[in-house]
Amino acid sequence: LTALEAALALEEEDGDVPAPVLVEHQVDTRRKQKLLLSQLRVLQLLLGVIENPGLPPAPAGLRAAAAQARGRWQELKSGYGEALGALGAAVPPTLAQLGKGQQLLQRLRGVLGARTQQQEELQVKVREATERRDEVRWRV
Repeated sequence: LTALEAALALEEEDGDVPAPVLVEHQVDTRRKQKLLLSQLRVLQLLLGVIENPGLPPAPAGLRAAAAQARGRWQELKSGYGEALGALGAAVPPTLAQLGKGQQLLQRLRGVLGARTQQQEELQVKVREATERRDEVRWRV
C-alpha cells in the first residue's frame, strides 16, 4: 500500500502515471495472467481426466505417422551429412585459392606502389623541365 501511495503521489501535473510505475504494473499483470493461464490448463486437464477416466484413446494412424516422421528425419539427417561432407571437401581448395589471391594482392600492391613512385618522379622531372623551358624562353 505504501508503494501504491508513493506512486500515486508521484503523478505528474497532467495526471499521467510515471513510466516506471506503468512498467511495473504491466510486468505484474503479465505474471498474474501467466499464472492464471497455467492454473486454467491444469483445471482443464483434471476435468478431462474426471470426465474420461483411463488412458486417452490414441489417434488413428499414430504409429504410421510416427514411422513416417522418423523416416523423414533419417532422410534429412543423411542429406545434412552429405551437405556437410561436400562443404568439408570444398573448404581446403577454397582456402588454398584464397591464399594465392592474397599473395597476388600483396604483389599487385607492391607494383602499384612502385608505379605510383615512378609517376611522382616523372611529374617532378616534367615540372623541372617546364621550369627550365620557361627560364630559357624568358631569357630569349
